[in-house]
Amino acid sequence: MNRGAALWMMWAVACGVPEGSAQTVAGPQPSASAGVAEIDVAGLRSALDGNVVLIDVRTPEEFASGHVPGARNVPLDGLATRLDEVGPIGAQVYVICQSGRRSLAASQQLAASGRKPVNVLGGTSAWKAAGFATE
Repeated sequence: MNRGAALWMMWAVACGVPEGSAQTVAGPQPSASAGVAEIDVAGLRSALDGNVVLIDVRTPEEFASGHVPGARNVPLDGLATRLDEVGPIGAQVYVICQSGRRSLAASQQLAASGRKPVNVLGGTSAWKAAGFATE
């Protein structure tokens, strides 16, 4: 069993998730290895038509070089002290970075704090590669 699967199992047991079950939200798909929902950039683009919270956990310099329209910059290294900016407990939060690694770490922090994170697969690199506009 890989580390991600082991962490998911420990989280599921601690939270009382019945064995073999998974929670999904509209659009995002569950990720058994991370314990958080995931969505691709096309799904994110569709989700942005609604009133969603999207945080970009890259550094301010990376964020300034181009980000998904409407994203708020909450760098990963300061996320724990800025949870009130992300939304209330139980809130769904889309999380993006450059490639998806930092956003996965942030998503795990958000899940542990009671939010419902959705990790954006491929990050801003995939967003740009798909030809979607940035600010």
